[in-house]
Amino acid sequence: MPTSRARRTLALASAALIASLASGRALAAGEDRALSPRGREETIGRVLLDHDADRFRVLDGGGAHNALNYDKPLEDQATATTCNPRDDFVRTSGGQFTLGGERFVFAGWNQWEVLEAASDAPPPFRHLPLPGREHIVRVMNEAVDAGLKVVRMWAHTITPGHAAQTSPGVWNEEILEGMDFVLDQARRRGLKIIWALADNWYPVGGVMQYVEWSQTASRHQDFFTDESAIKIFEATFDTLANRVNVFNGVAYKDDATIFAWNLANEARCQGCDARVMQSWIERVCAKFKSADPNHLVGIGYEGFYHESSGARKFRTNPGKGGSRWAAREGQDFVRNARAECVDYVGVHVWPDNWNYDGVDNQREYISSRVRDAANEVGNKPFLLEEFGYSVTDPDDTSQVYANEKGGRNAPVRDAYFASAFDVALEAAKAGRLSGTLFWHWYDRGVGPGKYGVRSDDSTFGLIVEHAEAMNAITGAPRSCAA
Repeated sequence: MPTSRARRTLALASAALIASLASGRALAAGEDRALSPRGREETIGRVLLDHDADRFRVLDGGGAHNALNYDKPLEDQATATTCNPRDDFVRTSGGQFTLGGERFVFAGWNQWEVLEAASDAPPPFRHLPLPGREHIVRVMNEAVDAGLKVVRMWAHTITPGHAAQTSPGVWNEEILEGMDFVLDQARRRGLKIIWALADNWYPVGGVMQYVEWSQTASRHQDFFTDESAIKIFEATFDTLANRVNVFNGVAYKDDATIFAWNLANEARCQGCDARVMQSWIERVCAKFKSADPNHLVGIGYEGFYHESSGARKFRTNPGKGGSRWAAREGQDFVRNARAECVDYVGVHVWPDNWNYDGVDNQREYISSRVRDAANEVGNKPFLLEEFGYSVTDPDDTSQVYANEKGGRNAPVRDAYFASAFDVALEAAKAGRLSGTLFWHWYDRGVGPGKYGVRSDDSTFGLIVEHAEAMNAITGAPRSCAA
């Protein structure tokens, strides 16, 4: 097994090459019976397809990786905590996040389709080796052991036929109880959650869902201007902010487990004047704060500059050959981040999705946004909220190949992760960045699709190493006893 120094050397060597080329519901709510390693599938409500649950559950020969303790209920599987104070809200002060009155610097992750897993979603949701809630608990336990402190998730499902809100004001209680479960489990471990309220890319729970619900909206851009669509969206947040968790009796708006709310994931208003999204951000953010004054609010997007910002700025957007596509997505990074109601500055970075390959392009994008946030926004923490790199061809051994853990070595992806971590760590040490959240984590045996990272992948070694370095900035321990 290569040392962390060897892993980083491999990743940075790959970076140099790239630069040169590119220049569940296993227990019902409240059930107090212990888990059984076998024989529970009939109570789950779904068929386990091509994976063997016993691979994850059987404890023979020292136990499966990260296996749960089947002598205890699922709700009581926390083995350690992040050491974060559970009842203290994340705040901001002097351009930093604070927690318990101390500077809060962290590494964390994004996790996809969590509410599907927590509510036993049917197909076309991906099938899982275990009931979804077991996978959620396993990932949280492993995250704490790895020194990760914060997770970003969607506050809605994206699976057709399994919507959290089936029509305006009509909710699926099973999915809401799944969200309760996730919050309660995070609370037990001292993990903090950023919830994204809607998504730009998927219709279920996303931007187009609100457009379709409005009788006066017809296109994607109307989400940002149509009065009916905006009111339905604001009412959605009211419902979540005022919900009382069935597991612990804490209202969401009073739960310090929640780090922040994202207005939406990667909101874009293509072809819109910059004032359109600015007005929407200011209005909706103020509504969020009115309904829930305890929690921070972030925008949740990439951080492009609008073409009205001038050539000096929009030329730092992604785009080959002088393309201005990113400048026409309605975002305007500094102007948006300056909105009084927005508590922190966040960006997402996707070189391959943007046709902007090359670790140098990735580094420059992150660096330019860190620099502009420090110089032109001022006194707001900076979060690298989402970044990753796809593994598109599982048969291309230059991208991915099997390793001795049974996982994957992904040298190209590793180069991008190492590069992003290096830029972020340098900025964090200078007080200009406060956190990183990679995209995205799957439990072993789940996914991984193009973007998923699992703990037996080579990329995860870089993640653990980065978490240790981020924690060291403030002297935070990796974890504490539960």
